[in-house]
Amino acid sequence: MAKTENYLRNTNLKHKHLTLSFKYKIENVKHFTIRGHGVVKHIYDIKNTSLPRSLNISKYKALGVKAFRIGQFNKKMIRVVIETTAYSKGNYAIKGRKLILQLPHAKGKLAPVKKIVRSNYRTGNVKRPKKYTSNNRRANKLIVLDAGHGGRDIGASGKGVREKDLTLSMTLKLKRVLKKMGYRVLLTRSNDKFMNLRQRTEYANRYKGSLFISIHANAAPVKRNPRVRYQGIEIFYLSVKNSKRLKNKRAVYRGKKLYTRSAYKQMTSKQKYIDSHRLARGVKRHILKSVRKKYGIYDKGIKRQDFWVLLATKMPSILVEMGYLTHDQELKRLKNPKYQMLMVEGIAKGVNEYYRLY
Repeated sequence: MAKTENYLRNTNLKHKHLTLSFKYKIENVKHFTIRGHGVVKHIYDIKNTSLPRSLNISKYKALGVKAFRIGQFNKKMIRVVIETTAYSKGNYAIKGRKLILQLPHAKGKLAPVKKIVRSNYRTGNVKRPKKYTSNNRRANKLIVLDAGHGGRDIGASGKGVREKDLTLSMTLKLKRVLKKMGYRVLLTRSNDKFMNLRQRTEYANRYKGSLFISIHANAAPVKRNPRVRYQGIEIFYLSVKNSKRLKNKRAVYRGKKLYTRSAYKQMTSKQKYIDSHRLARGVKRHILKSVRKKYGIYDKGIKRQDFWVLLATKMPSILVEMGYLTHDQELKRLKNPKYQMLMVEGIAKGVNEYYRLY
């Protein structure tokens, strides 16, 4: 890497134009050609610039171009070489921090620039940034994310993959996406630690979350029912099948006396049912829409269940089962970071739909 600070940040090939974007403005560019047997080399020397190791243009292809090359010619200059099969003038334009090179046979005005590849100057990593539209009104919404299981509680498993690890990975990705969209986000756990169910719901209630989303993965029972399809996503919201209010100002959940009647009334309000179901519908629809861009996915629907994390939270709450660790194809996909991101983006868009903050 050259010592100069004006380094190449990203490149883009579009509409017969190769665009190089730098950190600062560029001023000094020299162009010349070298003709050979059936080949014309267009050479562009860009002075006072440096090239991160992660960037390369050899992957690009264009009609009339045999090869694209770029390199650090000396400590203070990048050289770009474009080998063409026909002679052209080698027009170029400097627009602030951008150098736009016109390829052979390109006609008309220089095309608008769209960034595709971004380089991290310090780490040398190449990233393809995902754009998420932010909205100032989302800052008033606090989303509490719950990565299922953790610590000594590994949850379900399949071929060495543990549910507690998968749910944490997905939850951390979902947090990043939601924050980029402008939401405030809290996690019940951000590492591999054990938390009991009551600790999770009390955390969400203490910080007065706007929504509660619990992330899980499924597993088929040991004795499988051949008539049941053990794959796909399913989303749960509140049921009070095994809980009720008592006359002595207490509430019972699965035979145990818990919480006051007033707290229980808030946890099981009609509005919470309505809002939780609406959230579940939006999240399911957008997960399916997002994942089906590249993969097939089975929809097991929206169901009601009396899970503690759905009952004991005072805000709209859902539990998302992302798929089955005991289904070979689904397990393979759930381990894939790209598949995880498609699911995460679907959940985030479902939250947007719930708040109508598109």
